[in-house]
Amino acid sequence: MLVLIIFGGTIWVAKEQLADRVREQALTRQAEVLQAIALVHQVSVIEAFEDLSMENHADQLIVMEEISELSGALGFRLYSPEANYLYSYPETITEGALGLTQFKKAETLSPSASLTERALLSDWVDTGVDDVATERVPILEIVLPLHIADEEQLLGIAQLIFDGDDTLADIEQLGQQISVQSSVVFAVGAVIIAVVLGFSFRSINRSHDRLTKRTAALNEANQALALSNKTTAIGGIASHLMHGLRNPLAALKTLFSNTDDAKLNLAEAKEAISRMEFMVEDVLRTLRDYQGGIVYEITMRELLGLFENNFSAAATKRSVALQIDVESDFNLENREASLILLIIENLAYNAVEACPTGGTVRIDASRDGIIAVSDDGPGLPEGTQEQLFQAGKSTKEQGSGLGLPISRQLAISIDADLRLAKSDENGTTFELRLAKRGA
Repeated sequence: MLVLIIFGGTIWVAKEQLADRVREQALTRQAEVLQAIALVHQVSVIEAFEDLSMENHADQLIVMEEISELSGALGFRLYSPEANYLYSYPETITEGALGLTQFKKAETLSPSASLTERALLSDWVDTGVDDVATERVPILEIVLPLHIADEEQLLGIAQLIFDGDDTLADIEQLGQQISVQSSVVFAVGAVIIAVVLGFSFRSINRSHDRLTKRTAALNEANQALALSNKTTAIGGIASHLMHGLRNPLAALKTLFSNTDDAKLNLAEAKEAISRMEFMVEDVLRTLRDYQGGIVYEITMRELLGLFENNFSAAATKRSVALQIDVESDFNLENREASLILLIIENLAYNAVEACPTGGTVRIDASRDGIIAVSDDGPGLPEGTQEQLFQAGKSTKEQGSGLGLPISRQLAISIDADLRLAKSDENGTTFELRLAKRGA
């Protein structure tokens, strides 16, 4: 319904504008035709009367009398080139003034016409009868610039006054034709719109049904994806635990295999057991966060403080300095923070093992969400950098080649990216690039 109202309103506005243009063109055409007739008749009158000149206002009066009678005008007013009133013919035509627009067009030697549908008769004609003088009638006025043909000097201005009944009737007839045509256009357009909208609504309804079904399927897929993502993260955590326990278990096995009871180094055994206990507790805490319903936030500074408390003993044992620089003010959800902690710990253990005695492991958390783990070791062996994140590819003599692939899997589960930033004779740097935070 609203579409039809807008369509109808558009047609009505177009009809009104077209009617105005038709009215203007009709009046302009009458003025141009009368000017052409006046120029031709002007030559005839001047030739018929000796010593007539269009430069003389009295002679202009004679010429315009002939043209007025020929054109069927009620009379005319004569003005100077400056639009000052001079004469009226016949004497019953009242004095008057030109409009500014009429004068401006006359200055360019262009005729103009205007139709007043309810003009007060006494403003144009002095009838001498009071009852008649108060009548309102249609008046057509045509303003002609007076000049000599082929010359551009304005010599005077004539305002011819006509009975506007015929002109008004012609314009109204044209307006009725436009109205009829507009009605036909509206009727045809309304039928077309109704048909198009009918097909459109049917198509929209079908699309809505398909969209409803696809939305339901998408929700199911989204739930399955969320479950898969969670399962992947938990699987990564378990893999991290198994990888982390592998080295302490191997150390214990070697310790007990190569050492008799008398020479058993209990300190090394306790260290290996302590590390396993720490990793189990760390992973259990992460799983509790991931599977539990408790959600809270922790800042990056608090997270790296927790890492420092957990890791400083391992760095000290290997005579490696631990340097932490935190610029980031990120707030992290506890489950995300737990996985970040596992990744950083794995990278830090690798960095400690790569550092020489007295070396330094640096953890830098920048404001743009990048956590860099660096060491000042000799760098990675040539030809291994492209295979770092492939399972089973290790740069260590007894390494499993699972640590970095597992860490990358954990990073992916939180929409982060783990990459090798650099590795040369001055050391190695890994970067964990966290997902962008909202403004």
